[in-house]
Amino acid sequence: MNRLLIALFLLATVFSACKKDGDKDSTFFRFKVNGTDYEATGLLAYGTYFSNYFVIYGIKDQNSNETCYISLPEGITVGTHALDDNDHSAYYIDAADVAYSTFWGTSSGSVTIEEIDASHVKGTFQFTAYDSGTETIKKTITEGEFNVAFR
Repeated sequence: MNRLLIALFLLATVFSACKKDGDKDSTFFRFKVNGTDYEATGLLAYGTYFSNYFVIYGIKDQNSNETCYISLPEGITVGTHALDDNDHSAYYIDAADVAYSTFWGTSSGSVTIEEIDASHVKGTFQFTAYDSGTETIKKTITEGEFNVAFR
């Protein structure tokens, strides 16, 4: 009887630990760029502190330059914040290594911090960014959401 109970316990543990195919990764940074899905998960979605800022990164994959990140001042609180100045900005770098930012052109956007503590940050975002060269080529980032751990 004990062997049966142990076997059932081990079987239940194995099945409960398995990730279902439809499950989303719990650490993520995803959005649409001009309507095309973009997603970074696992170790490629993270937050880090840099000087007096923290930066939330989403790197598409290890073999690509395609990256998106949001830079915010350290100490930011839960709420919606405009992405419109040096302290609150967002960047998208495409696969051809062209940088777009809320810094250039007539860009706009916002980030909503839903949760933040010493270990993680969760929220949503959207922005329009222009290229660094001519400030005329636009990328529209929509349906952005993240849940990342700080490193």
